[in-house]
Amino acid sequence: MSQHPVVIVGGGFAGVYTAQALLKRKIPVTLISETNHFTFTPLLHEVATGSLITHDVIFEFESFFHSKLFRFIRGRVEGIDREAREVMLGEEKIPYRFLVIATGSTTNLYSIKGTEHAYTLKSIEDAVKLKRAILSRAQDADRHVAITVVGGGPTGLELIFDIDQMLDDLKRKNRTADYDLRLIHATDVFCKGGGERIQRYIARALRRAKIEVVCNAHAQAMTPDSVETTVGSFHSDVTVLCAGVRPNTDVFSGVLELDAQGHIPVSTTLQTIKDSHIFALGDVISLANQPVSKLAQTAVREAVIVARNIARLSHNAHATLAVYQPRVIGMLFSLGYGNGVGTIGRSIVKGVMAWYIWRTVYLFKTPGLSNKLRVAFSWTLGLFKGRDLSEL
Repeated sequence: MSQHPVVIVGGGFAGVYTAQALLKRKIPVTLISETNHFTFTPLLHEVATGSLITHDVIFEFESFFHSKLFRFIRGRVEGIDREAREVMLGEEKIPYRFLVIATGSTTNLYSIKGTEHAYTLKSIEDAVKLKRAILSRAQDADRHVAITVVGGGPTGLELIFDIDQMLDDLKRKNRTADYDLRLIHATDVFCKGGGERIQRYIARALRRAKIEVVCNAHAQAMTPDSVETTVGSFHSDVTVLCAGVRPNTDVFSGVLELDAQGHIPVSTTLQTIKDSHIFALGDVISLANQPVSKLAQTAVREAVIVARNIARLSHNAHATLAVYQPRVIGMLFSLGYGNGVGTIGRSIVKGVMAWYIWRTVYLFKTPGLSNKLRVAFSWTLGLFKGRDLSEL
């Protein structure tokens, strides 16, 4: 076995949890990432709206990877050589016995014109820019401010409810301020897989918050002060695009098979179709005739399968491998501070209880004990201190 038998490309949920699972099995890991930290993307909306600060959602790899079997390389992968089993990283070539592709996804900007006028929420930089944009406009007492979120999926929903409460906090400081919130959604149903009770609960929460909802609409173009959709044009001072993602797989084009959307087709063992020594998981994969949700919990479950199969192949090239079966155990949404909704198994949870469970789940998913304590402290401090409304 080579010194670094497993190379993982990508430091998001899929890559980090795969590395942790392999290290528990005493298998050396080399993790390649363009940044030196893990970003807890499900909580970026809390940074964008002042409930958390940047350091509460970015964790340096060295803060939770303490094993001597772990090696981190910062850089951008430029290609792979399947025959030589090497990853190209500038002038350096990193050998592997098994390669794990976990490069995640990015917001799909190709189908909409003028997306340079919109904000996204896929990185800590995105969250900081969005917070700055909202505050700089919302604190201007002399004008009406319209904020639009495009996309009514989990990210869009959680973000717009947090923005609503953020604006309420600003109104307490400036009673003459005037804001409008709008959510543009491609269908007329929120959380399609959650059932009618959850869908009705979300719809009621949107009405109570007086958030304008534009259903069955697709964004077509954006300008500095408007959003053009299939049902009309809307004024918007700040537009956030939370609709649609595409896999980060361009670098593997021509080396691995990609489908029409750019996903890497994998077998049920999460090995790529062309090369059994290359595994892929997370937002980059597609399974034949089986939809795979792009959720953190999905990446975590896939990581367990990948690590188990690599461990088996490391000891026996002809071992029977574990099979991945796509399944969502439960879904939880935050609908602003103190409110949430979702399912756990077959049970539906709503209100404060759902919100507490949502926070608890994410707290336990935070890598490293010190990082868990940091997030817990920030949330506790927020109970007394309130939202951070300073511009970064």
